[in-house]
Amino acid sequence: MATFIVLGTFTDQGIRKIKGLAELRRSAEQWVASKGGRVISNYTTLGPYDFVFTYEVASDDLALEGSFTFGSMGDVRLLTLRAFPYEEAETIAQRLP
Repeated sequence: MATFIVLGTFTDQGIRKIKGLAELRRSAEQWVASKGGRVISNYTTLGPYDFVFTYEVASDDLALEGSFTFGSMGDVRLLTLRAFPYEEAETIAQRLP
């Protein structure tokens, strides 16, 4: 499974619908589960991002699908990052000449 970190902000449309925050959270968590993935964390934050959502799914394609799915609703803007465990990054670094 690949790990992804989503940094999100609410659009004007999304902030007007903020009372539906719990529904958005459930939708995201259900989407991940429907793809055979696992939610690692889901936080509302202060600062330049309104939320941080961390999850695992089987492929980059699925992560892109999730970004398209939720971004196209118009309520959020997303920055999706592929995260590598430290051990995996070390293994990749050892392959360098």
